[in-house]
Amino acid sequence: MAEILSINGAEVKIGEDSGKVITTPIATLQFANPKVGDKVEVYRDGKTYIIKRAEGASESVEGERTINKHIFVWIGTFMFGGFGVDRFMRGQAGLGVLKLLLCTIGWITIVGGFAGWVWTLVDWINGLIKAYGGAYGNDENFTFDENGNYLK
Repeated sequence: MAEILSINGAEVKIGEDSGKVITTPIATLQFANPKVGDKVEVYRDGKTYIIKRAEGASESVEGERTINKHIFVWIGTFMFGGFGVDRFMRGQAGLGVLKLLLCTIGWITIVGGFAGWVWTLVDWINGLIKAYGGAYGNDENFTFDENGNYLK
């Protein structure tokens, strides 16, 4: 199994088990967020290389959150989105508290919290589109960056 030794701008150096070091453009990597030490599989296609992350290798990057998309959409957003649970799951505690307050005001004064319920509906529709549309259609998990934004 090969390993990424260094990343310099647009080039990546990969060390193979045989001791050979390959220098290739970063575009040949078939995964996002490469880092030094990642275990990879190297395939040769004539003079070019195709590099994939090795099976079982960790895909998480520091600060990223991975959540099962079905749990996030149906429990976090649909059932408890009005309480801001979806935002807490994404790591956006401040927005979660704000959403909770707006929706709570909505229970007390129907008109005053209308914005909270619209926000909840928009978050749920956005989650549905991300989960079952093109972005995460073939994945079982959502991945959020350190700010709680979708990575795809």
